[in-house]
Amino acid sequence: MDTDDPWLELWNNFHYPKGKSKPYKKLRQETTIKYSNITTIILIAFVLCIPLHRILVKKGYKFTNKFQVLRALNRRLNKYIYPSDELDNTHRPLFKKTMSHIASRIKRLIFTLSYHATTIFILLFWGAVLSTLSLVDLYHGDLVFLAARLGRVAAVCLPTILFLSLRPSPLPNTLYLTLIPIHKWLSRIIIIQSILHVLLYCGYFQVKGTWSKAIKPENIYGWVALTGFTVMMITSISKMRSYCYWLFYINHYFWSWVIVICLQFHVRPVKFTYYTAANLLILLGQIVYRVRLTMISRTVNDIKVIDVSPNISLVEFPNYLISNPARKPAAHIRLTNYHPNFIVRAFKQLIPNYHPYTLVSLPQDNYQKLIIRKSNFELVNNRKYLMYGSFDPHLLFIGSKPSTSTSPKFSISKLSINAKRVLIVIGGSAISFALPILRVMNYHGVPVKIVWVLKDFRDVAILKYFDGFIHGSDFEIFVTGSEEIKEERERKLRNSMSYGSILSRKSNMTTSSRLSSNFDLESNERSSLLAKNEDDGQYEFTSLVQENQIENVEVSMDNEEDDSEDDDGCAVEECSRRSSSQLFDDDLEEEEDHLELGPDRSEFRVEQFLSPGNAHSPMPSPSHSRKSSINEPFVPVFNQSCSEQAKTTVKQFRDTIKSLNIENKIYKGRPKLNYKYYNWCINEGFTQCSGPVEDDNHNLVCCKDLPKNKIRQEDINAEKIWVLSAGPKPLVDNVKLWANEYGLKFHEEAFYA
Repeated sequence: MDTDDPWLELWNNFHYPKGKSKPYKKLRQETTIKYSNITTIILIAFVLCIPLHRILVKKGYKFTNKFQVLRALNRRLNKYIYPSDELDNTHRPLFKKTMSHIASRIKRLIFTLSYHATTIFILLFWGAVLSTLSLVDLYHGDLVFLAARLGRVAAVCLPTILFLSLRPSPLPNTLYLTLIPIHKWLSRIIIIQSILHVLLYCGYFQVKGTWSKAIKPENIYGWVALTGFTVMMITSISKMRSYCYWLFYINHYFWSWVIVICLQFHVRPVKFTYYTAANLLILLGQIVYRVRLTMISRTVNDIKVIDVSPNISLVEFPNYLISNPARKPAAHIRLTNYHPNFIVRAFKQLIPNYHPYTLVSLPQDNYQKLIIRKSNFELVNNRKYLMYGSFDPHLLFIGSKPSTSTSPKFSISKLSINAKRVLIVIGGSAISFALPILRVMNYHGVPVKIVWVLKDFRDVAILKYFDGFIHGSDFEIFVTGSEEIKEERERKLRNSMSYGSILSRKSNMTTSSRLSSNFDLESNERSSLLAKNEDDGQYEFTSLVQENQIENVEVSMDNEEDDSEDDDGCAVEECSRRSSSQLFDDDLEEEEDHLELGPDRSEFRVEQFLSPGNAHSPMPSPSHSRKSSINEPFVPVFNQSCSEQAKTTVKQFRDTIKSLNIENKIYKGRPKLNYKYYNWCINEGFTQCSGPVEDDNHNLVCCKDLPKNKIRQEDINAEKIWVLSAGPKPLVDNVKLWANEYGLKFHEEAFYA
């Protein structure tokens, strides 16, 4: 028998006791309580350090040095992935193809580890802390010592786990959303400990032949708690949560109560009363706070819903529904249906399946607005709702003063801004996060650039409702979907009033007027978000996960000298821009003429200007392309079988982008975050080349030939340059990776856990 196996040797150091004398039981109890108290002290210290850390970070203190290694590794690996020779992959020697494949795998692994750096740190930190507390001082490897310790350490972590999930967080300068990852992974670690706790005791019952103890009343409570832990962990897995979020939510709250009660009767011999009291206080306090901050719409007409596009709606409601007015821009509320049955409403308060939405407006506005992506939770007119909040974002570069009796209201002029430049990269309906920040930054004279990635160009129509502070130079919009509108797609919208008609009405309204029309979203519009592409009349449904992967950005760690450009970029851009402008400048006096011109121009644009570099990969991944980073303008088209609504859609799109002066700011495909965006952050230079521009002498030159601003050393430190991101998780992960690698301040706004 081979006794050199290190794992076997390690296992041989553990054993079950032969007997349990009174001194033995007393020693085990005292040791277990000792490490239970140590765990409690560590957890309390950790919770107190969270706001302290955030305060120090806000003041500019750094605790770790950032090593920007990805760019150097990227350049080195690219030498193997993209050899200097001109041979394609099929004619390369086997050795070079193998090296290219290995380098690509290494590159993907490095980027993946960078994406999940925060999660890896949480797992390593708490895994090391809880493992150490459970494995030290085990009375010569006694497995019963270990089993008791694993269970007790896991149990005393429960109050901290519940505390980290409070909405809002009682901790100062802390947004509860930032604590969710710690709550999630710490929960999973203690569930694993609880399972090991049960397995070790089951092994002891087997060795001693005392399985009857497994069904003692005290242990039955333990089995119930373990069942709850297991169900919660399974339903919280990402795929399971996405498939049935309601089931996850119900299980999460129901089993939280069951586990708290069961542990009170299971944990022994020292009572668990103080920890149970803390758990119950947190759970009950959350309900009381939620009830106090929840407002009910007084009438069914208080909530106005406008169908802006097949994907998004605009919602407007009076200020009184916000019980806790925001003190910063981009705050969010949580909203759910108001049920006429009191029992159902009480259940909603106990298990609050509320939906988070960002407030696009500011507290000083006459009415509050939301931009909502259509999903299975429908907001419709003529219905009452429960609204909970609001919750301020944790924006370190925006300071606000608490309300007082002399200054009770929010004031945009009294916000303190600690930023020189702000780059905002968002996807889909996360435009609701960018718009209020844009409004505040413009007021305080801080340059802002918003990079908006969306699937359907019709979503751009939402900007028309905020044209009072939309400036073309602030936006770069990237459309990843098709330019063509097909008859089948438009038929889907005929069950409700078209958003084109709504825009027509809106154009006749003053910017200060209320949204007054009732536009119901029909029940069969529930799946309209998913109907994105059709062929031969058959709908091809795209899941929300796939949609999030499409609304993404690419990242490049290449330096300026390594990123090759297309010498004819300005010529291509100018030609594309002329063709699109020609279409947009034609007055469509008759719909028949419009229809005749559409197909011919469509074929010309699609065939001549379709960029092969903009194809959508099925999974988000860092970009390693050597192709030009110049993007084509996006121009919507329609085919011969188009409907009247398709023509209206194109016309409304044309009018919207012209009125907002963003005709030359809408591009096809995904953006690539590269050195150009970094240069904008430190120099405020151009990012996307939009064709010939005027220089300081009023000469027409290519935009990329403009002289670059001189880099100032204080800007390179990037202490007051912020990159913000919101939207699909793949997009946020890519932006975070890019910002951290370039040493820029980063803020993530996300509601996923």
